[in-house]
Amino acid sequence: MTRWNQGTPWPRCPPEHGGMPRTSRAAATCRPGLSTVETLAALALLAVVMASTMPIFVRHGRLLAESRQERVAIEELANQAARLVALPVDRRAAALATLAPSAVAARRLPGAELTATRGPSPLGDRVVLNLAWHATGRRAHPLSLAVWLPAPPEGTP
Repeated sequence: MTRWNQGTPWPRCPPEHGGMPRTSRAAATCRPGLSTVETLAALALLAVVMASTMPIFVRHGRLLAESRQERVAIEELANQAARLVALPVDRRAAALATLAPSAVAARRLPGAELTATRGPSPLGDRVVLNLAWHATGRRAHPLSLAVWLPAPPEGTP
């Protein structure tokens, strides 16, 4: 018996399977390939692995979104603090009363609210800026940044 007119004989099974040609029914156990049971077992194993790793990917996506929002919030607090320090002393009180998030922060942080508390300190006025937005736990625990505003020089009103 030759294969496609090439003159080569059909491969034979190993001697432990009787050495019969692979085309015979008796040598069906030695043919290469996957059975239906093996394929179903592999698919079941793949489904279990995918089902167990999917929550990890979902959580990773949520963590990325949260970290982006926190980065924007930290940048917003730093920008507001730098703006307050750069203001003249006579305009600081008005700036603290009208404190509001920037357009970028308002767009990227849903429901952003910026508040400030002012108190005395040996280094000058201590201002704590708080930024909260609609995210899990951010209303109860807003991001905070403390900045010390230098005291006005002696002799100024």
